Amino acid sequence: MRLKIFFLSLIFVFSNLIAQDYPEVSIRDIQFAPVDSLLLYGGRNSEPKPNFLGDTVIVTGVVMNSPHQDADPTKPRSLHSGAPAFYLQDTAYAAWSGILVRDIKVYGTGEQSVFATLDSGLVVKLLGVVGEYYTTTQFNAINFTGADVLGIMKRPEPVTLTLDSLVQIGSALPKYEAEKWEGVYVEIKNVTTFERLAIGYNTFKIMDENSSNIVVGNVAAHWRTTSAPLDGTSIESVRGYIETRNNITNGWFMLNPVYPDDIEYGDISPPNIYNVLRDNAVVNYGQTVNITATIVDSDNTADVKDAKLYYSVNDGEYISVDLTKSATDDTTWSASIPAVNDSALVKYYLEAVDMDDAINRSPSNFETSPYFYLVLNRNLTIQDVQYSPFGSGYSAYNNYEITVQGVVTADTSDIQGDGASISPQVYIQNGPGPWSGVQIFGTQADVLQKRDLVTVTGIVNESFGITRIGTLEKGVKVTKDQSGVDLPGATVISTADISASTSGKLPAESYEGVLVMYKNITVLRENADGNPGADQGTGGNRNFGEMVVADASNVQTRVELQDGTHDYHNFWDTSLENTGTRITNEDKFESIMGIMFYSFSNYKLVPRNNGDFIGHLVVGVNDNIEIPSSFTVSQNYPNPFNPTTTIVFSIPTSENVQIRVFNLLGQVVKEITNQRFSAGTHNVNFSAGNLSSGLYIYQVSAGKHNSVNKMMLLK
Repeated sequence: MRLKIFFLSLIFVFSNLIAQDYPEVSIRDIQFAPVDSLLLYGGRNSEPKPNFLGDTVIVTGVVMNSPHQDADPTKPRSLHSGAPAFYLQDTAYAAWSGILVRDIKVYGTGEQSVFATLDSGLVVKLLGVVGEYYTTTQFNAINFTGADVLGIMKRPEPVTLTLDSLVQIGSALPKYEAEKWEGVYVEIKNVTTFERLAIGYNTFKIMDENSSNIVVGNVAAHWRTTSAPLDGTSIESVRGYIETRNNITNGWFMLNPVYPDDIEYGDISPPNIYNVLRDNAVVNYGQTVNITATIVDSDNTADVKDAKLYYSVNDGEYISVDLTKSATDDTTWSASIPAVNDSALVKYYLEAVDMDDAINRSPSNFETSPYFYLVLNRNLTIQDVQYSPFGSGYSAYNNYEITVQGVVTADTSDIQGDGASISPQVYIQNGPGPWSGVQIFGTQADVLQKRDLVTVTGIVNESFGITRIGTLEKGVKVTKDQSGVDLPGATVISTADISASTSGKLPAESYEGVLVMYKNITVLRENADGNPGADQGTGGNRNFGEMVVADASNVQTRVELQDGTHDYHNFWDTSLENTGTRITNEDKFESIMGIMFYSFSNYKLVPRNNGDFIGHLVVGVNDNIEIPSSFTVSQNYPNPFNPTTTIVFSIPTSENVQIRVFNLLGQVVKEITNQRFSAGTHNVNFSAGNLSSGLYIYQVSAGKHNSVNKMMLLK
């Protein structure tokens, strides 16, 4: 309250609010879109861009939450939004009235601003730039001062909605016209939780009596660190702010509670099932499998009265077995799955019921992602460890120690990481094809070299969507069996196999950790996350070193350029000016290969070194030079080169240009291009990653003109 009084006093001290050099608009003016546009774009899994996108404007509204907890700048931020942030709401109407406001000026600087001391209920006038994150509109404030506080009012009450007003009845499919509630404080009553950890830690889904459902997100710091309720928990009321995300599997709208009292639980709380274990990691023919679990009533509202294990062999009908409570520990329950005497996939889940007839199942999404194991009569392979047929991305051996053998396809000299969130990586593989590669983790793996045949022992775990062998605590045990082993050939796949798949989705998941290759690639967006050019940090153009490519399928997917050890880049940093080989829009590659990786909600190909880029073709016209008067070809540069070089030629008229490379026997080893070029000076890049060192001849033919030059490849 003292902060609010302080701000009110500032109103009388400052006479000038915001210089009226920019248009003053309402939040509705920014957010509004007609229904026909929403439906049209929704059919494309998108939505219309917000009005004034990229423009600097002035808006007025009431602060709905403090940027920092308790409006204290020394405490953590209230929202995980990349910068101090709050929801702003216009009090003149309900629909189209909310927007997320961020103070990007202080991001990463440690600086405190007046913005950081704002509290809910303060009415503010803001100068800022309209932006967008995925499909959620944001407003990036500029030069906010105490003079921009206009007064104090009671924070508006939430708008009461039903789930059926957001999604189609009985599903998570969006009603796109409900976009009008984005950023608005809303309340949904009388729902039940399910799919705990639906899209990340401490997230969950809520559904009504019609099974209409949406995700409850973890944007707020409080709810990010508060355990998600157990499946089947009743909620009397959940309040929060609507966010739209087109990267949520089977969903669109997400509700973000902020304050601790934004969720009011009901009387029903189901039993908690955890520590589900089987007695053998690797199950052989004729071996009975014992399953144990801890089952408790966490809030002591009702005792557990019954528990069952359901199992299925090779997609047969589920068979139920009673779980028996331990005679010495009333929280431990167990049951056995009978032995199978043939190769099989056995899936299973657990169910517990308390005295109030509240039911919980583990795993929560048991219908689509049950526990499972393989029955084998042979040694375990990488394919067995990676195999995840249900779309969850989890291995049958998750959290179990196993031993497998494979050849190192990428070592730490290949994939060094980005120096920040992605660390150096080592991968092993036991042949081509899906499920054949896996990451091994631990300092013991860092000394390995590509083409080492190794036997590794470690605990299988899932780390941010990547299955790996080895943990931070225990590392991985490595035995080098042989050096200099031939690498498996890269598995040729289509960009359509990966596309923009979410974690665990098939067939993309089957290629995680595998050495794969795309052929006949065109670069569609040199920067997958922004405009061409260097990364400018929060609030500016973002560039994380990823590009969007497609093959003949025309289905787009990502290639990561930062993590590998090569010269190719998309100019993600100004230090890369005039270094290496910059990739630009419409560049083409005969092929690109690398390790399939998953991070930050995307599968992406990670080339290891220069040799993973084959047949790079860049076609560019120098607009600053007049149309040449004659046909000329310059000496390639650099020369000698390894493995890329640039050939520059000029043509006075539009011609079909063919560039071929010959060895000293006169054999054609590569046709770089054979297409029509406009009049002008053109630069064409050539990558000789698949050629051996030596002297080569290149011939440039344009109409009746020919030019022959020598070039030296030194590897």
